[in-house]
Amino acid sequence: MSTDYPSYPDESARAEPTAHDAGTQQPPSIRTAVTLMRVGAVISALSLIVGLLTLGALKDEVRLQLDDSGTNFSQSDLDAAFKVAVAVIIILGLIGVALWLWMASANGKGKKWARVVATILAVMNVLSLLYALSAGTQTVVSTLLGIASVLVGVAAAVFLYRSDATQYYDANSRR
Repeated sequence: MSTDYPSYPDESARAEPTAHDAGTQQPPSIRTAVTLMRVGAVISALSLIVGLLTLGALKDEVRLQLDDSGTNFSQSDLDAAFKVAVAVIIILGLIGVALWLWMASANGKGKKWARVVATILAVMNVLSLLYALSAGTQTVVSTLLGIASVLVGVAAAVFLYRSDATQYYDANSRR
């Protein structure tokens, strides 16, 4: 007993491109850049933790400098400034992690604007490190994390401008 089944069009005859078509698969440069951006998010999280762990020493150092300069600050003034510093470190640290992850996601999807934003953020990261180094107030660990963050950011930006990445952005901007 034989049953005739209706025939369906061949899958390869579809006119619509899929995520598996050549123009939309992430090329190696994009995959590398996205991975580096995720590493950057981890470095930012570590920097946040280190920043919070070293605040006690910073508070003591500020107190000594204020005493040496003869500036009259009460303990409550110092405590208030310390609380503000903790809040700022947490907020900026979380923003840093979020920016890395957002750029990884947007660049992974081939958003052209994300390549420009990621490049601007990498340049800002370099400038921020240079400022921190010139101020001379960072710990060795903070400095090393800052250098690692800059290297990762610059490397990710370089990968975003390779020819296979440019083709990926072009293919995704036509959609």
